[in-house]
Amino acid sequence: MQHMLMGPLWGIVAVASIAGVITVGCFVAMFWMIFRPGEKDPHHAKYDILRPDR
Repeated sequence: MQHMLMGPLWGIVAVASIAGVITVGCFVAMFWMIFRPGEKDPHHAKYDILRPDR
């Protein structure tokens, strides 16, 4: 028996799938911007964080 506030199974699956795709997309964008940000300024803060000696 379903709870009265719970939607149909396919609706729940659709919402969970969309949320999962958005979450994965955010993680992909995060790693893309960390490792290939396009920033070329040698004084940018990322070079202090991502120094080879750390």
